[in-house]
Amino acid sequence: HNLPSTIEPEAEKRTSKTAARDALAGACAGAVAKTVVAPIERVKLLMQLQFSIEKKSTCKSQITNTVADLSKNNNTTSIAADGRRLGAFEVAKKVYERQGLVAFWRGNTPNVIRQGGTAAMNFLLMDWYKTAIRPILIWSLSLPSDRDPQARKKRRAIISSFLSGGLAGGTVTTVLYPVEFIRTRLAMDLGRGTADVPRLYPGGMRDVCASIWKVDGWRGLYQGYGIALAGVVLYRALHLGGYDAVKTEILHRRGHNIGISGAQQGNTNNNTAAGLTMGERFLAAQIVSLTAGTACYPIDSVRRRLMMQAGLPIENRLY
Repeated sequence: HNLPSTIEPEAEKRTSKTAARDALAGACAGAVAKTVVAPIERVKLLMQLQFSIEKKSTCKSQITNTVADLSKNNNTTSIAADGRRLGAFEVAKKVYERQGLVAFWRGNTPNVIRQGGTAAMNFLLMDWYKTAIRPILIWSLSLPSDRDPQARKKRRAIISSFLSGGLAGGTVTTVLYPVEFIRTRLAMDLGRGTADVPRLYPGGMRDVCASIWKVDGWRGLYQGYGIALAGVVLYRALHLGGYDAVKTEILHRRGHNIGISGAQQGNTNNNTAAGLTMGERFLAAQIVSLTAGTACYPIDSVRRRLMMQAGLPIENRLY
């Protein structure tokens, strides 16, 4: 088969100005979205981690006592007196009654930092990794094959989307994992800030870092990093790569000529989604988000439980 020497025209390459603008827009949108849904996420965390700490822990160290108090308070917030687990609305009601309305946004500051950084870095890194992967995929097209050239290009576009999405997610997780760790610990601080029920981390992010650093050092801020890295690479590959793959598949079925990066050849607007309606883009995003979130939720539960045992002596850790 005779393939063109250049798989994609120069017009398809994003300028650094456009990438920076998209990254900034993504960061701002992510920060606003996380602030709006912060109450839902905190209730989810309380339900997800309600049995994450062993109640019978008796270590005399300050860190252990702090975590044991967390476990005790956690049970009174998300578990009924008869031992049954409370539903989301019941947990939300107890948080409001015992901690007040503002408590629903506890841990939101590091969450906004993480989400803004994640959105910005993902936009930038996706393009960077696609550019890095492109020469290998172009070379693979020069190998002998009886398959249709356009079908091979479509497959390479899908592979490029999944690989770049996974690599971008892994890089972002490595950089921002301590921020996510701090956010989880603050969200699980169930104190009222009063004399009878004090906050575990009254100083916020500073207190979390100091308490963990005293026991585990910097490694404590990366508790659960291994499983988190695997989960995030999978999630980003499904989420970011999956969205590009869905768009590529739709455009391919419409007869568009798709390049290695998933963009339409000859499209001077540099926008793969230009040929999709708003409804199609929204539907594709929802399908991919639900699929990726559901597939990776068990991994998220495991890594958060590992986060919650940071600061405990080895003999008192459950995992």
